[in-house]
Amino acid sequence: MVGSLNPLQSYEGERDDEKNSVICVSSTFSPGSHKSIPDTIFRSSDAVLFYVNSQILLRVTNRAFEPILHSSLEEYAPRNKRNNVINLPDNSAILDVILHVFYNISLFRPSPPQLEVLEVAVSRMNMYGLVPSSHITPSTPPFDALYSHAQLGPHIAIRVYALAGQYSLHSLATQTSPHLLSYTLSDLSDDLVKRMGAKYLRRLMSLHLTRVDELKRIIIRPPHTHPTSSGCSMTDQKSLARAWALAASYLTWDTRPGEFHLRLPWFRNLTDLDITSQSIRSTFSTLNEHIFCNECRKAVQQRIKEVVVLWLEVKVRSLCFPPGYFCLNFPKGHDLVGFLTLQNQLTFFCFHHAHIESFFSFHGSICYF
Repeated sequence: MVGSLNPLQSYEGERDDEKNSVICVSSTFSPGSHKSIPDTIFRSSDAVLFYVNSQILLRVTNRAFEPILHSSLEEYAPRNKRNNVINLPDNSAILDVILHVFYNISLFRPSPPQLEVLEVAVSRMNMYGLVPSSHITPSTPPFDALYSHAQLGPHIAIRVYALAGQYSLHSLATQTSPHLLSYTLSDLSDDLVKRMGAKYLRRLMSLHLTRVDELKRIIIRPPHTHPTSSGCSMTDQKSLARAWALAASYLTWDTRPGEFHLRLPWFRNLTDLDITSQSIRSTFSTLNEHIFCNECRKAVQQRIKEVVVLWLEVKVRSLCFPPGYFCLNFPKGHDLVGFLTLQNQLTFFCFHHAHIESFFSFHGSICYF
Protein backbone atom coordinates (compact mmCIF):
# COMPACT_ATOMS: atom_id res chain seq x y z
CA MET A 1 0.00 0.00 0.00
CA VAL A 2 1.24 3.46 -0.86
CA GLY A 3 2.16 5.54 2.16
CA SER A 4 4.78 7.92 3.42
CA LEU A 5 7.90 7.40 5.39
CA ASN A 6 7.83 7.85 9.12
CA PRO A 7 8.94 11.45 9.76
CA LEU A 8 11.45 10.17 12.29
CA GLN A 9 13.02 8.05 9.57
CA SER A 10 13.07 10.93 7.11
CA TYR A 11 15.30 13.22 9.06
CA GLU A 12 18.78 13.02 10.44
CA GLY A 13 19.67 14.13 13.91
CA GLU A 14 22.55 16.40 14.88
CA ARG A 15 23.57 17.14 18.43
CA ASP A 16 24.01 20.69 19.59
CA ASP A 17 26.81 20.40 22.21
CA GLU A 18 26.19 23.89 23.63
CA LYS A 19 22.57 23.20 24.45
CA ASN A 20 23.06 19.46 24.80
CA SER A 21 19.98 18.78 22.66
CA VAL A 22 19.22 16.98 19.41
CA ILE A 23 18.62 19.04 16.28
CA CYS A 24 16.55 17.37 13.56
CA VAL A 25 17.68 17.99 9.99
CA SER A 26 15.92 16.89 6.82
CA SER A 27 17.70 13.99 5.14
CA THR A 28 16.76 15.34 1.70
CA PHE A 29 17.60 18.96 2.45
CA SER A 30 20.64 18.73 4.65
CA PRO A 31 24.08 20.34 4.21
CA GLY A 32 25.82 18.62 1.29
CA SER A 33 22.72 16.78 0.04
CA HIS A 34 22.71 18.85 -3.17
CA LYS A 35 25.40 20.30 -5.42
CA SER A 36 24.31 23.84 -4.70
CA ILE A 37 25.61 25.41 -1.49
CA PRO A 38 22.77 26.14 0.95
CA ASP A 39 22.42 29.76 1.99
CA THR A 40 19.11 29.57 3.80
CA ILE A 41 17.81 27.48 6.67
CA PHE A 42 14.11 26.87 7.21
CA ARG A 43 12.76 25.53 10.48
CA SER A 44 9.37 23.82 10.40
CA SER A 45 6.79 24.06 13.16
CA ASP A 46 7.99 20.71 14.55
CA ALA A 47 11.60 21.98 14.70
CA VAL A 48 13.09 20.22 11.66
CA LEU A 49 15.76 22.16 9.74
CA PHE A 50 15.85 22.37 5.93
CA TYR A 51 19.01 23.66 4.24
CA VAL A 52 18.26 25.14 0.81
CA ASN A 53 19.71 27.43 -1.81
CA SER A 54 17.55 30.53 -2.22
CA GLN A 55 18.50 31.03 -5.88
CA ILE A 56 17.03 27.62 -6.79
CA LEU A 57 13.77 28.63 -5.17
CA LEU A 58 13.76 32.04 -6.88
CA ARG A 59 14.45 30.49 -10.29
CA VAL A 60 11.18 28.61 -9.98
CA THR A 61 9.28 31.79 -9.15
CA ASN A 62 10.47 35.23 -8.12
CA ARG A 63 7.71 35.19 -5.50
CA ALA A 64 9.10 32.12 -3.75
CA PHE A 65 8.02 32.16 -0.07
CA GLU A 66 7.00 35.79 -0.45
CA PRO A 67 3.34 35.38 0.61
CA ILE A 68 4.24 33.51 3.77
CA LEU A 69 7.20 35.76 4.65
CA HIS A 70 5.41 38.99 3.64
CA SER A 71 8.61 40.03 1.95
CA SER A 72 11.11 38.90 -0.66
CA LEU A 73 13.05 35.75 0.15
CA GLU A 74 16.29 37.51 -0.73
CA GLU A 75 15.91 39.71 2.32
CA TYR A 76 15.83 36.60 4.49
CA ALA A 77 18.59 34.72 2.70
CA PRO A 78 21.80 36.74 2.49
CA ARG A 79 24.46 34.67 0.82
CA ASN A 80 26.94 32.69 2.93
CA LYS A 81 25.13 33.41 6.21
CA ARG A 82 23.94 29.96 7.18
CA ASN A 83 22.99 30.99 10.70
CA ASN A 84 19.99 32.87 9.30
CA VAL A 85 17.13 30.52 10.32
CA ILE A 86 13.62 31.26 9.06
CA ASN A 87 10.76 29.83 11.08
CA LEU A 88 7.77 28.58 9.11
CA PRO A 89 4.26 27.67 10.35
CA ASP A 90 3.95 24.34 8.52
CA ASN A 91 5.18 21.00 9.83
CA SER A 92 8.10 19.11 8.33
CA ALA A 93 5.96 16.75 6.21
CA ILE A 94 4.23 19.64 4.46
CA LEU A 95 7.39 21.70 4.04
CA ASP A 96 9.19 18.65 2.67
CA VAL A 97 6.61 18.31 -0.14
CA ILE A 98 6.76 22.04 -0.90
CA LEU A 99 10.55 21.97 -1.24
CA HIS A 100 10.40 18.85 -3.41
CA VAL A 101 8.22 20.84 -5.81
CA PHE A 102 10.74 23.70 -5.87
CA TYR A 103 13.67 21.36 -6.42
CA ASN A 104 11.70 19.13 -8.83
CA ILE A 105 12.69 16.01 -6.89
CA SER A 106 10.67 12.82 -6.92
CA LEU A 107 8.48 12.32 -3.85
CA PHE A 108 8.86 8.53 -4.00
CA ARG A 109 11.22 7.40 -1.21
CA PRO A 110 10.33 4.68 -2.21
CA SER A 111 6.67 5.46 -1.47
CA PRO A 112 5.06 8.90 -1.83
CA PRO A 113 3.74 10.86 1.15
CA GLN A 114 0.31 10.01 2.47
CA LEU A 115 -2.58 11.51 0.56
CA GLU A 116 -3.57 13.60 3.60
CA VAL A 117 -0.12 15.24 3.53
CA LEU A 118 -0.32 15.91 -0.21
CA GLU A 119 -3.79 17.43 0.12
CA VAL A 120 -2.61 19.89 2.76
CA ALA A 121 0.60 20.64 0.83
CA VAL A 122 -1.37 21.51 -2.31
CA SER A 123 -3.64 23.79 -0.28
CA ARG A 124 -0.55 25.58 1.08
CA MET A 125 1.30 25.97 -2.23
CA ASN A 126 -0.06 29.47 -2.86
CA MET A 127 1.42 30.61 0.45
CA TYR A 128 4.85 29.67 -0.88
CA GLY A 129 4.40 31.46 -4.19
CA LEU A 130 3.48 28.32 -6.13
CA VAL A 131 0.38 28.08 -8.32
CA PRO A 132 -0.95 24.49 -8.14
CA SER A 133 -2.25 24.45 -11.73
CA SER A 134 1.20 25.49 -12.99
CA HIS A 135 3.27 23.08 -10.90
CA ILE A 136 1.05 19.99 -10.77
CA THR A 137 1.24 18.90 -14.38
CA PRO A 138 2.05 15.51 -15.95
CA SER A 139 5.49 14.11 -15.04
CA THR A 140 6.02 16.55 -12.16
CA PRO A 141 6.71 15.13 -8.66
CA PRO A 142 3.37 16.16 -7.08
CA PHE A 143 1.40 14.94 -10.09
CA ASP A 144 3.04 11.53 -10.01
CA ALA A 145 2.58 11.24 -6.26
CA LEU A 146 -1.11 12.17 -6.39
CA TYR A 147 -1.84 9.89 -9.33
CA SER A 148 -0.18 6.96 -7.57
CA HIS A 149 -2.87 7.27 -4.90
CA ALA A 150 -5.64 7.47 -7.50
CA GLN A 151 -4.69 3.99 -8.69
CA LEU A 152 -5.37 2.44 -5.29
CA GLY A 153 -9.14 2.32 -5.70
CA PRO A 154 -12.18 4.46 -6.46
CA HIS A 155 -12.69 5.69 -2.90
CA ILE A 156 -9.18 7.14 -2.89
CA ALA A 157 -9.35 8.24 -6.53
CA ILE A 158 -12.41 10.39 -5.77
CA ARG A 159 -10.36 12.39 -3.26
CA VAL A 160 -7.67 12.99 -5.87
CA TYR A 161 -10.35 13.95 -8.39
CA ALA A 162 -11.93 16.38 -5.91
CA LEU A 163 -8.54 17.95 -5.26
CA ALA A 164 -7.99 18.27 -9.02
CA GLY A 165 -11.35 19.97 -9.40
CA GLN A 166 -10.72 22.31 -6.50
CA TYR A 167 -7.49 23.63 -8.03
CA SER A 168 -8.39 23.23 -11.74
CA LEU A 169 -5.84 20.46 -12.31
CA HIS A 170 -7.41 19.32 -15.57
CA SER A 171 -4.75 16.77 -16.54
CA LEU A 172 -4.85 15.11 -13.13
CA ALA A 173 -8.66 14.96 -13.21
CA THR A 174 -8.58 13.47 -16.70
CA GLN A 175 -6.05 10.80 -15.78
CA THR A 176 -7.87 9.99 -12.54
CA SER A 177 -11.37 9.72 -14.02
CA PRO A 178 -11.00 6.17 -15.46
CA HIS A 179 -10.45 4.94 -11.91
CA LEU A 180 -13.87 6.32 -10.96
CA LEU A 181 -15.97 4.18 -13.30
CA SER A 182 -16.85 1.80 -10.47
CA TYR A 183 -17.27 4.54 -7.88
CA THR A 184 -20.69 4.66 -6.23
CA LEU A 185 -21.88 8.22 -6.71
CA SER A 186 -24.24 7.95 -3.75
CA ASP A 187 -21.11 7.84 -1.56
CA LEU A 188 -20.24 11.41 -2.51
CA SER A 189 -20.11 13.51 0.64
CA ASP A 190 -21.02 17.19 0.87
CA ASP A 191 -17.36 17.98 1.42
CA LEU A 192 -16.21 16.16 -1.73
CA VAL A 193 -18.89 17.83 -3.85
CA LYS A 194 -18.03 21.28 -2.52
CA ARG A 195 -14.34 20.72 -3.12
CA MET A 196 -14.61 19.47 -6.70
CA GLY A 197 -17.26 22.08 -7.51
CA ALA A 198 -20.30 21.85 -9.74
CA LYS A 199 -18.22 21.86 -12.93
CA TYR A 200 -16.28 18.70 -12.09
CA LEU A 201 -19.28 17.03 -10.43
CA ARG A 202 -21.15 17.42 -13.69
CA ARG A 203 -18.23 16.03 -15.65
CA LEU A 204 -18.05 13.03 -13.35
CA MET A 205 -21.74 12.32 -13.92
CA SER A 206 -21.30 12.85 -17.66
CA LEU A 207 -18.50 10.30 -17.67
CA HIS A 208 -20.83 7.70 -16.20
CA LEU A 209 -23.67 8.57 -18.53
CA THR A 210 -21.37 8.37 -21.55
CA ARG A 211 -20.34 4.86 -20.60
CA VAL A 212 -23.98 3.81 -20.40
CA ASP A 213 -24.65 5.16 -23.88
CA GLU A 214 -21.56 3.44 -25.28
CA LEU A 215 -22.56 0.09 -23.80
CA LYS A 216 -26.07 0.35 -25.24
CA ARG A 217 -24.76 1.34 -28.65
CA ILE A 218 -22.40 -1.62 -28.75
CA ILE A 219 -24.75 -4.40 -27.68
CA ILE A 220 -28.00 -3.27 -29.34
CA ARG A 221 -27.34 -4.93 -32.71
CA PRO A 222 -28.30 -8.65 -32.76
CA PRO A 223 -26.22 -11.41 -34.43
CA HIS A 224 -26.15 -11.55 -38.22
CA THR A 225 -28.79 -13.62 -39.95
CA HIS A 226 -28.06 -16.36 -42.46
CA PRO A 227 -29.99 -17.87 -45.39
CA THR A 228 -32.99 -19.85 -44.20
CA SER A 229 -32.88 -23.62 -44.18
CA SER A 230 -35.16 -26.49 -43.28
CA GLY A 231 -33.82 -26.45 -39.73
CA CYS A 232 -33.80 -22.66 -39.20
CA SER A 233 -36.49 -20.40 -40.59
CA MET A 234 -36.57 -16.60 -40.58
CA THR A 235 -39.06 -16.82 -37.72
CA ASP A 236 -36.47 -18.75 -35.69
CA GLN A 237 -33.85 -16.11 -36.42
CA LYS A 238 -36.22 -13.33 -35.41
CA SER A 239 -36.79 -15.17 -32.14
CA LEU A 240 -33.02 -15.20 -31.63
CA ALA A 241 -32.90 -11.44 -32.27
CA ARG A 242 -35.61 -10.89 -29.66
CA ALA A 243 -33.74 -13.10 -27.18
CA TRP A 244 -30.55 -11.10 -27.83
CA ALA A 245 -32.42 -7.83 -27.20
CA LEU A 246 -33.80 -9.24 -23.94
CA ALA A 247 -30.30 -10.27 -22.80
CA ALA A 248 -28.98 -6.83 -23.77
CA SER A 249 -31.72 -5.18 -21.72
CA TYR A 250 -30.82 -7.36 -18.76
CA LEU A 251 -27.15 -6.43 -19.07
CA THR A 252 -27.81 -2.68 -19.22
CA TRP A 253 -30.61 -2.58 -16.67
CA ASP A 254 -28.36 -1.72 -13.75
CA THR A 255 -26.43 0.85 -15.76
CA ARG A 256 -29.28 2.92 -17.16
CA PRO A 257 -29.86 6.37 -15.60
CA GLY A 258 -33.55 5.58 -15.05
CA GLU A 259 -35.88 7.68 -12.94
CA PHE A 260 -34.37 9.97 -10.34
CA HIS A 261 -35.76 10.37 -6.85
CA LEU A 262 -35.56 13.10 -4.27
CA ARG A 263 -32.73 11.64 -2.25
CA LEU A 264 -29.20 10.59 -3.09
CA PRO A 265 -29.95 6.85 -3.57
CA TRP A 266 -31.12 7.63 -7.12
CA PHE A 267 -27.40 7.82 -7.93
CA ARG A 268 -27.20 4.04 -7.60
CA ASN A 269 -28.43 3.46 -11.13
CA LEU A 270 -25.50 5.43 -12.50
CA THR A 271 -22.76 3.57 -10.72
CA ASP A 272 -22.55 -0.06 -11.81
CA LEU A 273 -20.73 0.81 -14.99
CA ASP A 274 -17.70 -1.42 -14.71
CA ILE A 275 -19.13 -4.13 -16.99
CA THR A 276 -16.48 -6.79 -17.55
CA SER A 277 -15.93 -8.82 -20.69
CA GLN A 278 -16.69 -11.92 -18.64
CA SER A 279 -20.14 -10.62 -17.68
CA ILE A 280 -20.86 -9.88 -21.35
CA ARG A 281 -19.82 -13.40 -22.37
CA SER A 282 -21.76 -15.10 -19.61
CA THR A 283 -24.92 -13.10 -20.32
CA PHE A 284 -25.08 -13.72 -24.07
CA SER A 285 -23.65 -17.24 -24.00
CA THR A 286 -26.80 -18.44 -22.26
CA LEU A 287 -28.60 -17.96 -25.59
CA ASN A 288 -26.76 -20.98 -27.02
CA GLU A 289 -28.58 -23.26 -24.61
CA HIS A 290 -31.75 -22.77 -26.66
CA ILE A 291 -30.22 -22.64 -30.16
CA PHE A 292 -30.07 -25.78 -32.28
CA CYS A 293 -28.85 -24.20 -35.51
CA ASN A 294 -25.06 -24.34 -35.92
CA GLU A 295 -25.06 -21.22 -38.12
CA CYS A 296 -26.95 -19.27 -35.44
CA ARG A 297 -24.57 -20.55 -32.78
CA LYS A 298 -21.61 -19.32 -34.81
CA ALA A 299 -23.31 -15.96 -35.37
CA VAL A 300 -23.91 -15.55 -31.64
CA GLN A 301 -20.32 -16.42 -30.76
CA GLN A 302 -19.01 -14.05 -33.42
CA ARG A 303 -21.25 -11.25 -32.17
CA ILE A 304 -20.15 -11.84 -28.57
CA LYS A 305 -16.52 -11.51 -29.66
CA GLU A 306 -17.31 -8.28 -31.49
CA VAL A 307 -19.09 -6.83 -28.46
CA VAL A 308 -16.24 -7.73 -26.12
CA VAL A 309 -13.63 -6.20 -28.42
CA LEU A 310 -15.66 -3.02 -28.95
CA TRP A 311 -16.28 -2.66 -25.22
CA LEU A 312 -12.57 -3.07 -24.43
CA GLU A 313 -11.75 -0.48 -27.07
CA VAL A 314 -14.14 2.09 -25.68
CA LYS A 315 -12.05 5.07 -24.80
CA VAL A 316 -13.03 6.73 -21.59
CA ARG A 317 -13.98 10.16 -22.76
CA SER A 318 -12.97 11.67 -19.49
CA LEU A 319 -14.38 15.02 -18.57
CA CYS A 320 -16.31 15.32 -21.83
CA PHE A 321 -19.92 16.37 -21.93
CA PRO A 322 -22.38 14.08 -23.74
CA PRO A 323 -24.21 15.90 -26.56
CA GLY A 324 -27.22 17.87 -25.44
CA TYR A 325 -26.18 18.67 -21.89
CA PHE A 326 -25.11 22.00 -20.50
CA CYS A 327 -24.93 23.81 -17.18
CA LEU A 328 -26.52 26.97 -15.88
CA ASN A 329 -25.69 28.56 -12.58
CA PHE A 330 -28.41 28.22 -9.96
CA PRO A 331 -29.02 31.18 -7.64
CA LYS A 332 -27.26 30.97 -4.30
CA GLY A 333 -29.34 29.53 -1.53
CA HIS A 334 -31.31 27.22 -3.81
CA ASP A 335 -30.85 23.49 -3.36
CA LEU A 336 -33.28 22.24 -6.02
CA VAL A 337 -31.75 20.82 -9.17
CA GLY A 338 -33.58 19.69 -12.29
CA PHE A 339 -32.49 16.89 -14.59
CA LEU A 340 -34.15 15.51 -17.69
CA THR A 341 -34.48 11.71 -17.66
CA LEU A 342 -34.29 9.56 -20.75
CA GLN A 343 -38.09 9.68 -20.91
CA ASN A 344 -37.90 13.47 -21.47
CA GLN A 345 -39.56 14.06 -18.13
CA LEU A 346 -38.09 16.67 -15.85
CA THR A 347 -37.53 15.32 -12.37
CA PHE A 348 -36.36 17.44 -9.45
CA PHE A 349 -34.11 16.18 -6.74
CA CYS A 350 -32.62 17.75 -3.66
CA PHE A 351 -28.96 18.59 -3.20
CA HIS A 352 -27.82 20.29 -0.02
CA HIS A 353 -25.18 22.54 -1.58
CA ALA A 354 -25.84 26.25 -2.02
CA HIS A 355 -23.52 26.69 -5.00
CA ILE A 356 -24.54 23.65 -7.07
CA GLU A 357 -25.33 24.08 -10.75
CA SER A 358 -28.58 22.91 -12.28
CA PHE A 359 -28.71 20.44 -15.11
CA PHE A 360 -30.66 20.94 -18.29
CA SER A 361 -31.07 19.00 -21.49
CA PHE A 362 -32.20 20.20 -24.86
CA HIS A 363 -33.20 18.70 -28.18
CA GLY A 364 -32.88 20.95 -31.19
CA SER A 365 -34.40 24.28 -30.33
CA ILE A 366 -36.64 22.85 -27.61
CA CYS A 367 -35.35 23.32 -24.09
CA TYR A 368 -36.70 21.26 -21.24
CA PHE A 369 -36.40 22.98 -17.85
